[in-house]
Amino acid sequence: MEEPEGRQRRLGMGAVGQLLGVPRLTVWWWVKTGKLTATGVDDGQMWWSEDDAYAWALSQPEERWSGRVPVTAWSPMPNHTAFIRAVELPGAVALRWQTREGPIHLVWPLPTRQRTPHQHRRWAEQLAPRGEGAVVVVSDGLSLRHGPELKALLPGLPDRTYTPTWLDLAGVLGQPLPWWPRNLRDKQLLLNWEPSTEPPVTVMAAPALDTGALLMMASTYPEAHPAARVLVNLARLAHAQAAASAEQTIKLVEKAKLPDGVLRIAARPLPVPEADLDDIEPTQRRAGWLDLLARTDDLARRCVREVTDWDAGADLPYSNPQHIEEVESTWAFKWTQRLIPTQRTAAFELLTRSGEPGDALVDPDTDAPVWRSGGDYTAAMPQRLPATAPLAELILDGPVWIRTADGKIYPAPRDSYCGLGWGYGGSGPGSLALLVDALLDDINAQAPADINGAPEGLEALLSRKLPDRTVLTRAQLEAARRGEPVIIAVDDVDQDEDEDEDDA
Repeated sequence: MEEPEGRQRRLGMGAVGQLLGVPRLTVWWWVKTGKLTATGVDDGQMWWSEDDAYAWALSQPEERWSGRVPVTAWSPMPNHTAFIRAVELPGAVALRWQTREGPIHLVWPLPTRQRTPHQHRRWAEQLAPRGEGAVVVVSDGLSLRHGPELKALLPGLPDRTYTPTWLDLAGVLGQPLPWWPRNLRDKQLLLNWEPSTEPPVTVMAAPALDTGALLMMASTYPEAHPAARVLVNLARLAHAQAAASAEQTIKLVEKAKLPDGVLRIAARPLPVPEADLDDIEPTQRRAGWLDLLARTDDLARRCVREVTDWDAGADLPYSNPQHIEEVESTWAFKWTQRLIPTQRTAAFELLTRSGEPGDALVDPDTDAPVWRSGGDYTAAMPQRLPATAPLAELILDGPVWIRTADGKIYPAPRDSYCGLGWGYGGSGPGSLALLVDALLDDINAQAPADINGAPEGLEALLSRKLPDRTVLTRAQLEAARRGEPVIIAVDDVDQDEDEDEDDA
């Protein structure tokens, strides 16, 4: 294998000390006592190549230098290599080999959503408490040239990392190495692995959701109940996508330009039938989630957390939480005055986690949950309005408000993903223009899940740098939709707001 250019640098005593993590004075003493011989001398100055410095360090077993030398500099010695065992770590399993140079640990992070700061370093400390050997972690990235990406740590110099390849590891260990896609890494399967294990085994791919919670909750309902159907459907969809993802990753690895004898596919996913949210009618999906949102048990809360992690709650009647301050504006104050106390149900998992102090409220006009902490409110935004009168005004505030012809005020509906904004060219005004276009025709329209496609005039109007609390009338919005010019005067800022400020 061709050495990188950095390995051909000429190193002085200070650079050798930096390379091995020792003071320059220590290197000087090695040289003075004849322990370390220079690679060459130029103009009376001794120098070392990186290769020679690393080779010398590895030849000093009593010093335990292997943890300061990248495994890429270790010599291939297959006759001196033996697989020892698998080691269980917090959130990972490491496979350990013993070589003449020292131990090599290949760490496989397990498919868990839990991550802790400095996790790789803690694994290295647990595997190599005396700073010996190599610790190599399998990353999630993939290179079509080198295969799955690796990140290695020097246990003897824990602040340093480097990126070996599978070819480097297979060369040092003298054998092909197993590889599992992340969501096929079953902990017990890895703990039981031996070089003699015949690959590949068939494994159920770990889904991105806690499908156990979904299926337990489904078992509490009759089979035909909308809640049971929507939960089982979501679990099937998560498992189908996990299997497809694992198979796709395996295909990419198989396309990588790795020589034979370097990598072996250790597992393949158990096939799962395809599933889709459209397998259940939208009204049935909404009915199922409405039932779950009203429950107060912890299992229902877990299910709500899972669906929001999955798609931000696209099937829920409300989602996309927004912060609202009571003193922010007249409209915010009026809205807070109609909120009423309610029982803390699973719906509040959209806003806060259990145990956090505050008050559970509900907007009686939209049934959306609201969490109050001091003077700050966090509210789930309705995805459609239950209004019975047409749109009369659009109020550009935080959040955007809708006033209907009967005088009622509502937070502007939003889908589970897109945000609303104005005053710039971007996704927020695009999404708001689409919403206004829909509400002008149907006040009960579902908030669009897109940012493009609104009438040009509406999008141009909402991209203008209009002042906060600007009120746009239905006539102005319709004119903009037709492509007509719209003049915004100072008087278009809500007069109630101005009067309140004058009184204050």
